[in-house]
Amino acid sequence: MFKFVGADIVRENSDKFQLSYIPTEENKNANGFVQGGISYLLCDEAVGRYVVGELGRTGAASEGNIHYYRPAVIGEKMIATLSVRKEGKRLGIYFVELTNEKGILLADCMFTVAFTDY
Repeated sequence: MFKFVGADIVRENSDKFQLSYIPTEENKNANGFVQGGISYLLCDEAVGRYVVGELGRTGAASEGNIHYYRPAVIGEKMIATLSVRKEGKRLGIYFVELTNEKGILLADCMFTVAFTDY
């Protein structure tokens, strides 16, 4: 069973919204790396926290697509950096880059959010 606890909003030297997480042994897959679902969850969580916390809106992801480039490592901070592609009345489109603490790209995601407060 995997556990996702303790994701933190990061503001250091960035005008973009960032969320960080340090994966634990509970997040490990059979190969000893971070399970890919944890990487996806961090990206999805970044979008959700941005939409609710920064925009003050409500909505749900109607689509999400991830590309994995390198495995994330247990105990090494992962940072999800969100970029806004489009924000409209009914939809928001967001791109999230997932890097490790060394700045190496681990994955990227594109999400479409359907707003429910229009």
